Amino acid sequence: MKHKKNKSLKTYEANRRQILLEDNENEDKVIKRLEKRLGINRRPKIKKAVHPLWMRQCGFDYLLDFEKEVENSSKVHETKPLGQTRTKRHKSKQVNLYGQQTAASCDEEKCTETTSSNQHPTKTSSSCLDSPPDIVVPEGRPMTDSSNESLRKTIRSWINRISEAHMARVVAELTKLFSENPRATVRSLLIDEVCTLLESVPISTGSKEGWLQLDLSVCVACIHACLHARLQHDNLIAYLVESLVDKISLRKQSPVSTNVLSSFGLFLCSLFHFGVLSSKIVFDLLAVGVHLRKADFSACQNLIQIATKHLTSSTGPEQVDLICELEGVIRRLSEKHSKEECVTRALHLKKMMRSWMKGVSVSQEICLSVGLSDIRDRETRGRWWLVGSAGNPFSTITAVVPTQHTAAQALHSINEPGYHLAPEIEAAAENLGLRTTFRRQLFSILMSTPGGPDATASALLKACSSSGSGGSSHEREMIQIVVHCLMAEDPFNRFYPRVLGSFINAHRRFLMMIKCSFWDVLKKADLSVNAKANAGRALGILVLVFNLPLTVIKNFDFGDTSDGNVAFLRHVFVELCAGEYQHALAKLMQLSTYTLLSRNTRIFIRKHFSSETDEKLKSFVLRLAEDMRESEIH
Repeated sequence: MKHKKNKSLKTYEANRRQILLEDNENEDKVIKRLEKRLGINRRPKIKKAVHPLWMRQCGFDYLLDFEKEVENSSKVHETKPLGQTRTKRHKSKQVNLYGQQTAASCDEEKCTETTSSNQHPTKTSSSCLDSPPDIVVPEGRPMTDSSNESLRKTIRSWINRISEAHMARVVAELTKLFSENPRATVRSLLIDEVCTLLESVPISTGSKEGWLQLDLSVCVACIHACLHARLQHDNLIAYLVESLVDKISLRKQSPVSTNVLSSFGLFLCSLFHFGVLSSKIVFDLLAVGVHLRKADFSACQNLIQIATKHLTSSTGPEQVDLICELEGVIRRLSEKHSKEECVTRALHLKKMMRSWMKGVSVSQEICLSVGLSDIRDRETRGRWWLVGSAGNPFSTITAVVPTQHTAAQALHSINEPGYHLAPEIEAAAENLGLRTTFRRQLFSILMSTPGGPDATASALLKACSSSGSGGSSHEREMIQIVVHCLMAEDPFNRFYPRVLGSFINAHRRFLMMIKCSFWDVLKKADLSVNAKANAGRALGILVLVFNLPLTVIKNFDFGDTSDGNVAFLRHVFVELCAGEYQHALAKLMQLSTYTLLSRNTRIFIRKHFSSETDEKLKSFVLRLAEDMRESEIH
């Protein structure tokens, strides 16, 4: 009886085990089917990475493989001997207010930096010599050597992957670096790497000619256009062209081979072909003009020599007509009658630019219109053309022409006796209603400091700190003057909100001062519609780019339906829509802490954007309001 009972128990356990195994198999099948439908844990197919063609032909393809071998060998060396337990190492990183590592935070990175510099001494020394000297980093945002070196390695690795197949990702990643790191540092490192690559790689690589120059130029043009679309326009093309011109003009001091000059010339011509550089500087550089010939060498060279003579001798409206006519002739010579593969591929890359930039188009606003005189003649113009005058081809640099004496005066104490203003600045200050001497001197520094928004903000802060007592009141006046200038200028100039953003990056105390200045703008009822609209656009740029909280509009009077009041808030949302959708939605969700403010904002959006003529803007804003309401409900 007992034996029979044990036998039945074993049979039951065997059947039960079989049922459980079948259930497990069925569950695994169901889970795999659901994962396949939902796209969860989808493993990408492992493909063998193919290096770009120019790297394989030049013999540089071992670089990426060498980095992988170093990583694998470092993993082998890090393994511990038998018998020791594994312990997790937690790196203690000391970060500053902006989340960046300080100088005393990473000793290991310094060690790796010294070893890498010992292995490649020539490359690091050349990159240090080629870096532009006029870059100004705002106070309060220190960048250590280790972080610069890691950023340089990141930029170098992405540039080494440039090819037509990987262009979209390379452009997206390099553009992303400008928002995650200080833009001046990323810009200088990117220019160094591009110049180094142009100097080291020949034009002809086997059967291909000028492929690397075309790939680099279209990549830089796409980054320039994407930064402009994201309201982070940093004059990348201007600084890059200036660096190349300096290398060409100083070739007597440091000899440059003809291959390097040809590479620079072909790169500049490609920038002109992709629409980010005008033909003015192309006509000035005769060495570049040689590379524009495609069908008839002598005809095109004679054409450029004639163009150079006319452009240097004649002034007036006929000069503009000549430029337009010559541009058309050169385009016909280089495109329609060409049998070279380089030009055919350039036309193909120009068509592909829009897909790589995800719909962003290259407009006339980002076409840099400068000549050699604007770059070389720094004693009279400084670098004022980088601020925005050169970006607009229809404007001329006649408003303010800062001299070297004025730029030197801007760095002195503003209470120093004998401080005289230029007559143009004096007249502009009188027109703006700046009565006191201190405000006029701050306005002079704002208008005449060369080097861009970061340098202007640093000069203004230095002037306020050297003014002695009452520094905080002087800082408030400084911000009020910048806000007053951005409201008074027509058309709207993005230079002024970038100066305000540099103040925010310098120290967080300016955040409240900028908030108070915009609250004062909301209270004023005697401002024009254009002034209120300019203030709204500036506030939208500060919210989108420089992380100013959108709750600054909590003092907005929704009951006031005047044109100026409506234009202010409307332009805030228009500038917000220039960024990514999720980023704009996150900014709008900051208003959810104020129930009444959030409700009034949604009502304002539906009321004033439901009849918008721009369908893209209308759908974007109304979708923001709908998603904002649904997120608050849930």
